[in-house]
Amino acid sequence: MNMHFPAPWRRLTRWTLALALGLSSLAAVAMDDPPGRVGRVADAQGKAWMMDGGQGEWREQLLNHPVTTGDRFSTERGARLELQVGSTRVQLGGGSELLVQRLDDDRIELLLVDGSLGLRVREPEVAREVEVRAGEHRFLPRGSGIFRIDADSRRSLAEALQGELGFESSDSALSLRPGQRAEFWRDSADGRTHYSWAAPANDEFQPWLTRSEWREDRRPEQRLISREMTGADDLDRYGRWSSHPEYGQVWRPVAVAPDWAPYRYGRWAWVSPWGWTWVDDAPWGFAPFHYGRWVFWGGAWAWVPGRYVPRPVYAPAMVAWVGSPGVSVSVSMGSPVGWVPLAPREPYYPAYRYTPRYLEHVNSPYGRVPPVQPPREPVMYTNRGVPGGVTMVGSQALQQRAVVPVAQQRLDDEQVHRVLGGARPQAPAIAPPAPQGLQLQPRVVPVPGAAVPARPVARTQQSFRGDDDAPAPRQPVVPAGMAPTAPAAVSRAPESVRAPEPSRAVEAPVRRLPQVERDERVERPNPVPAAAPRALPAERPERVERPQAVPQAPQTSRALPERVQTAPAERPAPAATRRERDDERKAPQGWKRNGNE
Repeated sequence: MNMHFPAPWRRLTRWTLALALGLSSLAAVAMDDPPGRVGRVADAQGKAWMMDGGQGEWREQLLNHPVTTGDRFSTERGARLELQVGSTRVQLGGGSELLVQRLDDDRIELLLVDGSLGLRVREPEVAREVEVRAGEHRFLPRGSGIFRIDADSRRSLAEALQGELGFESSDSALSLRPGQRAEFWRDSADGRTHYSWAAPANDEFQPWLTRSEWREDRRPEQRLISREMTGADDLDRYGRWSSHPEYGQVWRPVAVAPDWAPYRYGRWAWVSPWGWTWVDDAPWGFAPFHYGRWVFWGGAWAWVPGRYVPRPVYAPAMVAWVGSPGVSVSVSMGSPVGWVPLAPREPYYPAYRYTPRYLEHVNSPYGRVPPVQPPREPVMYTNRGVPGGVTMVGSQALQQRAVVPVAQQRLDDEQVHRVLGGARPQAPAIAPPAPQGLQLQPRVVPVPGAAVPARPVARTQQSFRGDDDAPAPRQPVVPAGMAPTAPAAVSRAPESVRAPEPSRAVEAPVRRLPQVERDERVERPNPVPAAAPRALPAERPERVERPQAVPQAPQTSRALPERVQTAPAERPAPAATRRERDDERKAPQGWKRNGNE
């Protein structure tokens, strides 16, 4: 039977359907925007490795490499690794493994697979967005502070050096006050989560978490920059601030090469979802190359941070690509490719997919919001006429998997002049394609427990024995509750490959889990530890096994208070996205305009 509806109803139905399709399209387009918040590798001491979540290969050159969702890190014994995400710092001790489960504008979620992690949170607002997992356990900062978390396959320990740290599991919850340290585990006899107080950690990793240089106050010039600009805290130690007559406060680096120019001493790396990303060699080389603009003033380069915004948006490189495709400088170099630092008020057009809203956020602090589509007519970039403003390399330099330092392959000034054809404007060039042979994969979070390519082992680690006698890498540690259900294409990082020792045949004794009987009374722990402290072993056993026999329970252990809910409480979803909330914020009192709106 055919049903006939009045014409107004048919028109309303069509409009409703069109509106629904339009909203779904906008939602799908919004998902194409990359996150505006990223981290970086700020320091690496000893052997430390990183696996890019979109490429599935281990890399060892880590300084200033961007950090985002899906990345994982591994350190060998005696190594140290420091990550920065805005004002938040994450430290990894030796023999540790960390997975970045989520890092975007709204959340920072980390999974400590094994080892020791230090967490320093400065901003109370950011503390509500941070979560560290260790197996089935969740640790949530209740505000700013310094915290430490240790984990292996059987247990986890947490310490609040400063501030308050919350603990949650599927059946319990607890808060650690400043100076408290506790050990948590799940007892196999009753299936409940238990805890016991422990003495403060006393090892080489502990002083690194509270070193004095992390407590310095910011100068008035740096207060014009948000703490959530990743890498901004390093500028004061490596440069000087001065007042520009047009752009306000600008920053200049010190102790650089005579021919130094922005985006010259470093390398290009392919990082999804952004594509070609600049990785600078300088210890301060993150914030000035992913935020702000550059100006040549008084015979030297100066960085213009732009106007203050609470959460500045990250860009892979604030440059414009230039060059003349088809113009061959030499047979060996082929068609060159070059780039020029953007000056204040010059728009940045991403080479990746973006929405108009993203384009507004990434450009508004440094000038007017540009049109959505980049111009096709010739453009004369301000810094192109500056000596050394344009850096060029042969086209093959960005086609290799292992990109060599730019300073070793760049063209000289005469070759650059021949390619650009003097001072005439030039049509904007597009970014080079992905390097040859690169296996591009979606950036997803691997499931812990799946196998991944083993890291290369340094030759010096096997120098005391023959290659035939070298031990195989250790098997990965699977956190409790993390079964290896991922498909073969999804990979998991191995446990740290540690240097073999002559005494490796003698394994350290495995500390057995205590058996705890059910207690009818549920009590909160006393602020003062009531039991003899138990510290984390200096070295973990090479093979972690569950005990066959369970000893009697010590009197100092107790079950954690039961939670009202049977599952970990999820934090409420934000009513608006981080970028929408930033639009409504005002600059802090005393903000000085830089004159480049």
